[in-house]
Amino acid sequence: MKRIKESVSRDDDPHNHPFKSIIQDMSDVETFSAPLSAEAISSAWLTALISDLSSPSFTLKHSFTDDSYWRDLLAFTPDFRTVHTLSKIEQFFSAPIAVARPGRFRLLPGIRHRRIGSTKAFIQGIIQFHTVIAQCTGVFTLTQSEDSSWKAWSFVTMMDQLSGVVDRFGAHAPLCRPAEWNTTMEYTAVVVGAGQCGLSVAARLENLGISTLVLERCGAIGNSWRSRYESLETNTPRAYNHLPFFPFPEGCGKYIPCRDVADYLENYQKTLGLHVLTSARISAVSYNASSRTWTLSISLLGQASVTVTARHLIGATGVGTMGGALPYMPSIPGKNSFIGSIIHSSEYRSSSCVSTQKVVVVGAGCSAHDIAQDMANHGSRTVLVQRSPTAVVSRQTIDRLLTGYIGQDVPPTEIADRFYVALPLSTLKNSQYNTMEIHAHVDQDLREDLSRHGYLLPGPKDNFLHRLSVRRGGFYIDRGCAKLITSGKITVKSGHEISHFSPSGLVFDDGSRVAADLVIFATGYSKTTIKEVAENLFGPQVADAVHDIGGWDSDCEPAGVWRPTGHDGLWFAEGDLFAARFYSQFLALQIMARKMGLLSSDQRTYIPC
Repeated sequence: MKRIKESVSRDDDPHNHPFKSIIQDMSDVETFSAPLSAEAISSAWLTALISDLSSPSFTLKHSFTDDSYWRDLLAFTPDFRTVHTLSKIEQFFSAPIAVARPGRFRLLPGIRHRRIGSTKAFIQGIIQFHTVIAQCTGVFTLTQSEDSSWKAWSFVTMMDQLSGVVDRFGAHAPLCRPAEWNTTMEYTAVVVGAGQCGLSVAARLENLGISTLVLERCGAIGNSWRSRYESLETNTPRAYNHLPFFPFPEGCGKYIPCRDVADYLENYQKTLGLHVLTSARISAVSYNASSRTWTLSISLLGQASVTVTARHLIGATGVGTMGGALPYMPSIPGKNSFIGSIIHSSEYRSSSCVSTQKVVVVGAGCSAHDIAQDMANHGSRTVLVQRSPTAVVSRQTIDRLLTGYIGQDVPPTEIADRFYVALPLSTLKNSQYNTMEIHAHVDQDLREDLSRHGYLLPGPKDNFLHRLSVRRGGFYIDRGCAKLITSGKITVKSGHEISHFSPSGLVFDDGSRVAADLVIFATGYSKTTIKEVAENLFGPQVADAVHDIGGWDSDCEPAGVWRPTGHDGLWFAEGDLFAARFYSQFLALQIMARKMGLLSSDQRTYIPC
């Protein structure tokens, strides 16, 4: 079967390119330009890739290394898949590529050099191509083989747009059709939760012409951000956090306070005209397998209940209390004897609301540090109880890790996102160590000062990036608390477990004591798996069909989030502002592909239109 419809071409006329605005913006970007040799190497590699794909026996030996990775986000398979080693890649992708018949390959401008560690050098770039059902992009990472040829060590392919589907949201004030509120309504999709993930998914779906209703439990959009402690800010810069179609305004500053995030989400809904019901609670939900339809009974505060039917149901409540998670507080003997106050961090608002002088914060994540900093700055004598090592980085290091988004000469967000995911998560164990080693000098003094003050830090192999992307916890991005620790304004109590409460404070397993008027447990949440969220939102019968429980699957892909869950027509969306922007596109495309009838009966492969 002939697999490739065209040979490689350079797209020298940006006006004829589907990404013409991106190419025009990038054409003069020095940071992302590279010598002609890198472009020539990339062009030669693309020619080799096309030749391999066209081979009757289907081989990738001329374009991929033996130890290569191929991650596919819907371009060739209707799911997220990462395959490792050349032989497994050839075996897995042979049939999907025969069906997809990729062609019209183009090498986009912006090829760049990347170095990981002191010895590993790569060339990275982006290609654009078409399959029989979609327009796609691929991000390649080339490394030089022993025979001096350049081959792909990593290749990430992703669907950008389904053929024949026109985006509804343009550059000027895109609006959805006006909502018609009735006691009985029909939508194609219902999203539960109007946070960053829920609104992004709704926007992506409406952009594809898929009618979508969002249900929000709070009385106003953004209240989940407004209800957090007042000093909360985003840990990453504004340029990294835009949601699709409507960026954060410039006036928000580099790091965005929680109340500004809340206002942005509210304006996001108004600007795009998304259909949202607030103060909405699901009182009953059922699924009809024969009609493949959800029916939801929704209670509205002070209004008549409504019934909504939909083909797709998307849980986007996150892992906080809105999704049914419970604030976790460890069981410590003697609580009843303590004459002070005990709260969970979810109840904390501001130091201005607390009049106590002796405060203990139990925990060493971002919230614990922020709260300890707030209390110390208010004049309270503050102790931070650190039960295990915490990876600490400065905001300067974060800026260096996100150079694709920050600075004067950066590409558009769509291109920056593709480079950001250029390496599959399964490749990152070693590269994360090398990356953090490169930037280690930036925070060397910070780490040494913290260590001298009794602060526990992990070893070099257990670094910040690993905890951020894989473990998803056990780290702190410093915004001032470290200086308070090293100056003695905050005391760290580490290396010992809490034994019990005394009337005047806490007693540790070594017999030492810490006096307290207020103990704040910043110890996270329980019931945060996808199954638990599904059961809380939709009942045990629905939850029983969900085959994954969150975290990562064997491919190091997000299990049950942004992709099929095991229950027909049921989806989940969760994550930070980046995840909301980037992965919402793929969830919407999966729903659209099903609406267009592009999947086989078992929904494991595409069928040509």
